Amino acid sequence: MNFGLFYLFSDFGDIPQDQVFNEVLDEIGYAEELGFDSIWLPEHHFAIYGMLGNPLTFAAAIAQRTTKMKIGTAVMILPFQHPLRVAEDAALVDALSGGRLLLGLGRGYQPPEFHGFGVPQSDSSAMFNESFEIIKRALSGEKFTFEGQFWNIEEPTEIFPKPIQKPHPPFYLASVTPRSLDVAARNGMSLLRAPQFSTLDTVAEAYTTYRSMMREHGHDPDSLDQPLSVRTYVAPTMEDARAEAEHVVWFYKLMATLLPGAPGRPTPPSGYENYPQDPSALSAITVDDVLERGTAFGTPDRVIETMKTYMHRLGATSFMTQMRIGGLEHSKVRQSMELFAKEVMPALREEEAKMQAEQ
Repeated sequence: MNFGLFYLFSDFGDIPQDQVFNEVLDEIGYAEELGFDSIWLPEHHFAIYGMLGNPLTFAAAIAQRTTKMKIGTAVMILPFQHPLRVAEDAALVDALSGGRLLLGLGRGYQPPEFHGFGVPQSDSSAMFNESFEIIKRALSGEKFTFEGQFWNIEEPTEIFPKPIQKPHPPFYLASVTPRSLDVAARNGMSLLRAPQFSTLDTVAEAYTTYRSMMREHGHDPDSLDQPLSVRTYVAPTMEDARAEAEHVVWFYKLMATLLPGAPGRPTPPSGYENYPQDPSALSAITVDDVLERGTAFGTPDRVIETMKTYMHRLGATSFMTQMRIGGLEHSKVRQSMELFAKEVMPALREEEAKMQAEQ
């Protein structure tokens, strides 16, 4: 059982930026003291939904402040940059961290980001596939050429430095569509899951399909880390937890304005059918909805029971807990982390042992 912290950097926008990043670095140092296994950083642009444009830059800073935790990207958006640049940055972080990089990749989903970079969103899937092939070859140490639709490498090229992990850092893929499940399975990639767009049943069905597809391609899904992202807040009382659930309501309302199909946005292109076709529904989410929807909010006992449900229904053995949500105060994030580490982690590891014994 692995436990990580996921940082979206979705603050309200009224906190000084240097304060945000300094507080997060403090929380990450505290997480290593508490025994968290990993840190996960996503790439987003042009909105306070996520204020980290290059996760690998921040990952390099984390590599110098930690010694044990894995450092993951969740995810690098491949259509927005040259794949050789991604490979070079990833190799540097792997070297700086002593081989602790987990490289999560995706094709992106927010129309404003594609518009900002002038990239047709309809090309995202084809661009991802081409970029991933280049990144995999570069991180494997090859000197190679490549001829594609979007990128060409005419001279035999290799990157420096080389990553420490062989044959390359482990790859993770963000997926909510059958097309992405197939990409992950064919390449033997771990899956990054988040029950925020779909019901638990839908997430469970997709994971069952992925596991079957992995085996068809000769890969063992159970041999890989398979993280589940969950917005998490552990508080001394339910009253305290409910008071902070407004931060997640804010998160959903902001997300509703950025998804394909949102008011003022174009119709989702092919390949995005599994995203909410009416994102405005997210704007109506209440605190009560938040406490039941893809979250683990409450006392330690309540969070334990919620996460046990994810373990049994979704096969979760690795969690990415998003504890700093919206403008949640630094001191409350640290309190939540401490309660999670001291009370929730041991209970879930005990539950995992019971489940393994029953198999």
